[in-house]
Amino acid sequence: MNQTPDPKLLDALAGLDAGANMAVVQRTRRAVMVAANQMRDAEQRARYNFGLILLVIGALLMFLTPTLWVIAEGVFSGEEWLDAPTLTALVAATTASTVFAAVLAQWSSRSRGESA
Repeated sequence: MNQTPDPKLLDALAGLDAGANMAVVQRTRRAVMVAANQMRDAEQRARYNFGLILLVIGALLMFLTPTLWVIAEGVFSGEEWLDAPTLTALVAATTASTVFAAVLAQWSSRSRGESA
């Protein structure tokens, strides 16, 4: 059972096979670069989504502020809840909030990768 060892195997085990080492190094570099690019893209997407959320919340508040003012004015001035301006303002606020919640739920399901 005296077999001669494979010289390529001995060189690889001793760390003398530079070609094999370079192939491993190149694969590792590519994997790290791909992971770094994915992380950078995820960060940019997160910043974009956060900015979009702030914009939508600001627009919703800007849209609902006059409506909320009419509701508060109607309630605190001693008027009935069921008079026309207060009821209209309540319906508008409820509708706007519902539309906002539906858009947010749809956007959230898409960002998680669920298909609607």
